[in-house]
Amino acid sequence: MTSKGVTASAGARDPFVSVAPRLGFVGGFDGIRGIGILMVLANHAYSDLSPSFAGIIDVFFVMSAFLITSLLLQEHRDRSTINMRKFYARRAVRLLPSAYLCIVAWIVFCLLFDRERLVWVLQDAAAAVTYVYNLVFPVGLGYVAPRAAAERSIDQFWSLAVEEQFYLFIAVTVLVCVRRRWMVQLAVVMCALATWIGFQRLTGHTGPWPLDEPQNGPWRGISLLWLSRPDSLMWGVALAVVNAKLPDPLPDAWRRWLPRVAGVSIFVMFGTMLLASTYLSRQAAQYGLPYPYTPPFPARGESFTGGLYWPRFGHSLAALASVPVLLCMARHKEWWANRALSWKPVRFMGRMSYTVYVWHTLVYFVLLEALGLDAVLGEKTRVFVLAPVTVVACLPVYYFVEQRALRVKLKFATEKEVLDLNTGKMVPVEELQK
Repeated sequence: MTSKGVTASAGARDPFVSVAPRLGFVGGFDGIRGIGILMVLANHAYSDLSPSFAGIIDVFFVMSAFLITSLLLQEHRDRSTINMRKFYARRAVRLLPSAYLCIVAWIVFCLLFDRERLVWVLQDAAAAVTYVYNLVFPVGLGYVAPRAAAERSIDQFWSLAVEEQFYLFIAVTVLVCVRRRWMVQLAVVMCALATWIGFQRLTGHTGPWPLDEPQNGPWRGISLLWLSRPDSLMWGVALAVVNAKLPDPLPDAWRRWLPRVAGVSIFVMFGTMLLASTYLSRQAAQYGLPYPYTPPFPARGESFTGGLYWPRFGHSLAALASVPVLLCMARHKEWWANRALSWKPVRFMGRMSYTVYVWHTLVYFVLLEALGLDAVLGEKTRVFVLAPVTVVACLPVYYFVEQRALRVKLKFATEKEVLDLNTGKMVPVEELQK
């Protein structure tokens, strides 16, 4: 391996070559991100709305792994190489500026206005900047250590840590598997591991380390590791391999059945995210209607095996339902859901989704705690204030930090043409660098 990349050496067998078309513009992907970030904003404003909205993160994970793996396969097909230095540079330029600036903003705010919170924010910051947040302050922390969970300020960084760990793994893995023609085997391994993790959750196991051990330090992160859903990323890698094996155009049977399966799956995907809605369950009970409510977590001291809780099946179901949806969006651009989710306002929210996701907890804290709006806004209605204000507050970061970072990212492009997100067209890199 050199700093300029690694080239597949000649061997007894030719490397794996993707036969899929170039991804190009897929408006539905931005649309899912846009709908997803609105779900995050709504649920964090009103926690009883639907804790199972957490399933949208599983969809994001599948999509992220699918896109990254597909682009790596595409790069190797075009250049017979994957440039590691440029890959990691693109990831760093894309992700770090907004995230690190947000962490600095939290620290400065606490120094000026809330010294008592500063020690907790510094703990969060240390875990966030090193991308181990999911291990130090894992998903489900409130179940094993409610006091520690209540002190968290930037707990959304758990998912960014999971993705960053995936990025460290995937490029080298794909290169090795392409060179040795092991991509199909990689997909099989990913499916097997993802199935095993999903089965572990289904049977009430939250991680490879038992929950009845002392819950301190990194052990609680290992005890709750399956709640961080690495299996959703694995499904995305497997999906990318399936897509790479499917010819263009798709066989007739695939063209007939894929939209039908994806149509059912998109309703299953979003429907799954409503099953732990306390609010909808109460509304249904008020009118005497049945509702398949599933609690999001057991009570403190109770076991996951003591009842059917949403994380036991919901994360797996949301991730698996997204697989045919994402494949249909990538290969059947005229599919009705692709067109519907390509509506420009939703796509714009999708392009802003990373900025809003990173910054929304700070905006919420300033509005609700620092400015005292928590005592003024009703819990059920405050989302209509918090969400729009958050989006507006994030616009300067989006335009002056993230957009500039995206232009810098073009310096590390390995292709002569890249997708212009504003037009949906492929344009020369030199033109976007101007």
